[in-house]
Amino acid sequence: MAEIVIEDIRKFVELDLKNDGDLDTIEAVCEALGNRTRLNILRRMQAPPYIFTVPQLAKAMKMPVTTLMFHLEKLIKADVLTISYKASKKGAVRLISRKLKSVNISCFYTEAPPSGLQAETQTARVGQFCEFEGGRFNFCTADKHYTSFGDNCYLPERFDAELVYATSGRIAYRFSNQAAKLYNVRRIVLSLEICSEAPFFDNDYLSDITFWINGKEVLTYTSPGDFGDHIGRLNPEWWDALNTQYGVLLTIVIDDGGVTLNGEQIDTKLRLKDLDLKKGNKTEIGFGNKDTARNVGGFNIFGKKFGDYPQDINYTVYYEK
Repeated sequence: MAEIVIEDIRKFVELDLKNDGDLDTIEAVCEALGNRTRLNILRRMQAPPYIFTVPQLAKAMKMPVTTLMFHLEKLIKADVLTISYKASKKGAVRLISRKLKSVNISCFYTEAPPSGLQAETQTARVGQFCEFEGGRFNFCTADKHYTSFGDNCYLPERFDAELVYATSGRIAYRFSNQAAKLYNVRRIVLSLEICSEAPFFDNDYLSDITFWINGKEVLTYTSPGDFGDHIGRLNPEWWDALNTQYGVLLTIVIDDGGVTLNGEQIDTKLRLKDLDLKKGNKTEIGFGNKDTARNVGGFNIFGKKFGDYPQDINYTVYYEK
């Protein structure tokens, strides 16, 4: 079973559908939480005294001990709650307390390509951009917030950034294209965590974010908001809860069949061959708001120490020799 973090509410269990070793834990957690009575038990556990004897909890929930124990067994099996024993004059007393603080179950992943293909993944930190133009550029490292730089966005400190954000504009990153020059590329995949950029945060703040590869328009993603309704699981302690907290993990796949965004086919005529991956000495990936966008809502780009997902910007090339 996956490790359960008890002490630090900012830490959490990360489970992934693609990992065979996580399936038993996912099944147990989903079974434990897939019942309104058990959810109500968990809700009652959020109020003092937080630790209950079995009779106390049965009384608080207004149910027989036998019924309570049936539900507790499911929650304990999934490590959502824990049971301990304390000696007393009348024998051992069973104490129920909270254990699992947070869990993230990733239900989306890209299946491995057909056998015979090789994969090369390049990772760019969010501060390793090669070009930016737009409004109110800002970034954060793991321990400092740099704000309102405008055109002065190429500070050396940006290379340590874990969060980059702007109210409008475009940003670009460059990757090696040597695999494309040497081999027959069959698929490319771009993955990053991103959201809109509003003052403080606004869960309903739209932003039309267009993606380009080597100058060719790939798709436009409408970010539904600048999210702050829960604390970003990876954010440093000093980051204010009133600020942007997390984004959406996007996975863009381009192959001979076209373009998909998080598994959904995009209506576009663009194909992999249109991207000129062999041309020049780099692949440039840019994204941001068009000047003509209906929703010019900027962007936040999250690194592996900000937001909800422990990754930077990943670019993967699948090829055959």
